[in-house]
Amino acid sequence: MNEKLTSRKLWVALGGVFAVVLTEWIGISAEASASIIDTITVIVPSYLAGQGIVDALGALGKKK
Repeated sequence: MNEKLTSRKLWVALGGVFAVVLTEWIGISAEASASIIDTITVIVPSYLAGQGIVDALGALGKKK
């Protein structure tokens, strides 16, 4: 369980969700909120996919 809590992918995903919720909670303008959310929905999944690929390739390298 401790390994899961130290996962960068987990914290990036939670940070993305927190940032989206925070934009609604602090009450910024709709345009700024939409811009922030659009940026987060591009960056976070891209990072998670990229890191997943790196992890998979690392696991494949260790099996040889």
